Amino acid sequence: MKKASSITAAKRAAGPKARIRALAPDQRYDANIDYILRAAAEVFAEKSFGLASIRDIAAHARISFPRIYYYLRNKEELLFLISKRAFEQLSSRAEEQTAAALDPEDKLRRFIKVHIDYQLDNVAEMKVLVRETQSLSSRNAAQIARMMREYSNLCRKLIEQVAGKHGAGIDRETSRIQTSLLFGAMNSVFGWYEPARDREQQDKIVDEVYKMAVSAIVTRHNPAE
Repeated sequence: MKKASSITAAKRAAGPKARIRALAPDQRYDANIDYILRAAAEVFAEKSFGLASIRDIAAHARISFPRIYYYLRNKEELLFLISKRAFEQLSSRAEEQTAAALDPEDKLRRFIKVHIDYQLDNVAEMKVLVRETQSLSSRNAAQIARMMREYSNLCRKLIEQVAGKHGAGIDRETSRIQTSLLFGAMNSVFGWYEPARDREQQDKIVDEVYKMAVSAIVTRHNPAE
């Protein structure tokens, strides 16, 4: 009896963090994690990862500070999961939409639309992706960098296919540069987008970014066009 009491006391002394860390991820995560990740993204976007605290996130999510450790180990895990989920969603949507098209230019436009639509529906998450992922530790940063490369490579291959459609190959370095420029244009949208003014123009925004991308590819390789 005395031994059992000692074990119970030790568990209490360990606190909620230690008890939760012993659980496997699939035991700790449930539907509430999506709500917490959205709240964390909004806090990181407003305050930055460095200045935000777990208490800030718990307050924004309207859950108790100790309870947040039922779902997550620490603040970096929040940043990692926000970034991972964003790339998973972007990649799956882009692959689904581009697979439904046959024409390379249609595929590229669909890719651009997926990226911009996701960005404008998830502004906080995009701000975190663009501004905060450098705060990840090396192991987590490497996994996000890999996902970023895979997503970027999907876009690069589409650019190469558009160039091929117009009768000219494109070397890897040029396609890399054009891919980076395209992402620069797409990722700038949330910086100036105003829903009241631009929501009805969203398809036009997609069209204009698409035209810039295709024009750069076509005119570079086929000046006559």
